[in-house]
Amino acid sequence: METNNQYKSKIVIVSNASSGGGAEKSMMALHQSFLKNGIRSNLIALNQSSVLQPTPFVTTLNRKWKSGSIFTFRNFLNFRDLLESIDPELLIINCELPELYGAMLRSRRKIICVEHTSRPWNRKKFLGFAVRSVLKFKKAKWVTVIKGQQKIWLAGKAFTYIPNPYINQSTKNRKTSDGTSLTFIGGLKENKRPDWVIKAGLNLNLNVQVIGDGALRASLEKEYDKHSSQIKFFGFNPNPWDLVSSESLVIVPSDYEGDGMVVVEAVLSGNPILLRDNPDLRRFGFDEKHYFYDLDELISIVKKNTESKFKKLVVSQSKTQELKFTRTLPLITKKWIDIIDN
Repeated sequence: METNNQYKSKIVIVSNASSGGGAEKSMMALHQSFLKNGIRSNLIALNQSSVLQPTPFVTTLNRKWKSGSIFTFRNFLNFRDLLESIDPELLIINCELPELYGAMLRSRRKIICVEHTSRPWNRKKFLGFAVRSVLKFKKAKWVTVIKGQQKIWLAGKAFTYIPNPYINQSTKNRKTSDGTSLTFIGGLKENKRPDWVIKAGLNLNLNVQVIGDGALRASLEKEYDKHSSQIKFFGFNPNPWDLVSSESLVIVPSDYEGDGMVVVEAVLSGNPILLRDNPDLRRFGFDEKHYFYDLDELISIVKKNTESKFKKLVVSQSKTQELKFTRTLPLITKKWIDIIDN
């Protein structure tokens, strides 16, 4: 798209971090695309990131993940002061902590909140109720990245659906083959069920690579320390596909998901894939063979497809192309510009 200087609104995108999961990566890509299209955009990352890449008009505050309430309040004050110096007309707010900060602001700026999960404020419903009640009073609009989502919890109907964009991953350093293996990519927390992938690998004597970080990492590494030659923990990696050969079976066993960017990246990287059978992952509309209900069924499907090196679990070409077309960065940017322009 050509640069267009008619968009004079100053925008601040508020994100948990400058890198990380699908929400963080997508918002960074959107910010950079805004700049290329002549939109005066800033991105504020509230938490420190393990990967710091200097990017124009991006400010990372000094909060660490899981900080206490006192440090979080100081972080909010820094955020508020920075926001006043930028003085934007519009805030694009992503995920729970940015929602909290948006609700705490006294100013009456225009706010668009982006819903990235089907279960927001999980285990913090009382705080979520208070935050979203304030945001509703502030007349915040809601965009959802979740296809088919009609209502936003405590916020009413979604203003519009805009999926996260797919960012092409470099494959020049990608492994050509690592034998028959299983891969988990994502946050290491209970609802993501990384242990299911590990248990399937151990049951079938297959190598497993776990790429990601989170609250469960230390306990999982300790529990499976005796299997370190078979179960590899790589931590967070900004481009996990460098570590994953195209033959490795990517398994997404989450109890619930948001946009499911790991699924998008796996499919467009050509990997075979298995998904947990739940409403969030059924949204992709893949063939029945790509879904499993529980750990026993996961093991059964993997066992049945091991000899063929999971070739039958590669998503069809038609579905792959459809997914790619709907996720291009220029298309997603245009949808956001239409909202801003209107």
